[in-house]
Amino acid sequence: MSRVVRVDEEALEVALQYGKNLSAGIMKMEEMIKKQEKARRDYTAIEEMVRRTIREELEALSRY
Repeated sequence: MSRVVRVDEEALEVALQYGKNLSAGIMKMEEMIKKQEKARRDYTAIEEMVRRTIREELEALSRY
């Protein structure tokens, strides 16, 4: 599906840095945002795992 839309020239220039046309640029930006969000979730999961492990080890050590 295609639409005619008005796009600020500066926004078009930014989009064209990511793809050969406006649509390709927008799709590439979306892909990059999703990858960044996934990486952020992965880091959060790793951080939670490390914190839980440290907490468990401290609890185990405090029993001695």
